[in-house]
Amino acid sequence: MKSDVTITEIAQESGVSIATVSRYLNGKVPVSPEKRERIEAVINKYHYTPNALARSLISKKTMTLGVVLPDITNPYFSQVFQEIQQCAAREGYSIYLCNTQFHYGVQKIDETEYFRMLLDRKTDGVLVMGGQLDLIQISEEYKSSLVRLAQSVPVVAAGPEIPGVDAVFLQLDLSGGIATAYNYLSSLGHQNIAILGGQPGVRITEERLNAYGLAVSSYGRSVDDALICLSDYYLQDGYQAADTLIKRNTPFTAVITMNDNTALGAMRAFRDHHLSVPEDISLISCDQFSMSQYTIPRITGFQSNQQLWGQMLVRSLIQAIAGHRESSRLSLPTNLVVRESCCPPKNIS
Repeated sequence: MKSDVTITEIAQESGVSIATVSRYLNGKVPVSPEKRERIEAVINKYHYTPNALARSLISKKTMTLGVVLPDITNPYFSQVFQEIQQCAAREGYSIYLCNTQFHYGVQKIDETEYFRMLLDRKTDGVLVMGGQLDLIQISEEYKSSLVRLAQSVPVVAAGPEIPGVDAVFLQLDLSGGIATAYNYLSSLGHQNIAILGGQPGVRITEERLNAYGLAVSSYGRSVDDALICLSDYYLQDGYQAADTLIKRNTPFTAVITMNDNTALGAMRAFRDHHLSVPEDISLISCDQFSMSQYTIPRITGFQSNQQLWGQMLVRSLIQAIAGHRESSRLSLPTNLVVRESCCPPKNIS
């Protein structure tokens, strides 16, 4: 069966004009039901697929979006990206994923190289998440590269607005949940509450530390630096932070961790020191991943709306491509899911 049928041949066999077939394929101008039926019969007969390159030359659009993120193995980014990809597909867009492996403070792949690559591939727009965008101090090289990117294509950046960059900035309330977690643990009787994980110099870490300090002060307590153990956002970092906390010999009965990765690492460290969660240590995670309901014990934590966040990022980018740009700071719905990792305190040293 012929597989390389052309629009001209489809028009001849279906008995309509080439312009009618073109209008049908573009979907912008209505085609009568009778003509549509004849065109579809020929298209289905030959399994015709429009040439994407040819269509992009005509429309000046490639129907592709670039997504630059720091670590696809991180459950947070993988869950958000999954929604980005699904939402983009529903809108007819394909995705170029650029995974920079930006973690442990080491930039394995230059983000600015990805910016250039996406421009070369003529993507219709670019979504940037994490990496340098998450740092308190952004390098001038990165900023200049982002300026050039945003001058060439619509850009949505998941972070606070950077002066001089003509992009759409969508910023989440990163500190949300800390006060609720601290209040909940205090309501159970905990007073010495530690906070674990999170890399220094990263915006989410600093904002949560600030919220933690405010929560401690609201109870008339002083912030004890010995109860703050920063590291990073991965399993081994949670282990390291919890191990450091225990070795400081500072009394504590509860911990707040930056995410489920650090929570799981911390739980293993506690077990290695013959301490159990929640019998000896209560634990709350700030970012809950799907795995948390299958751990032993199941982790109490905040269920953030990653599905809605992914949808908002994609839709904002598509709106920016259409010429509608609006930056904003958002507070997405979150809720504390109380599971088995919290209980009233026991006296431990």
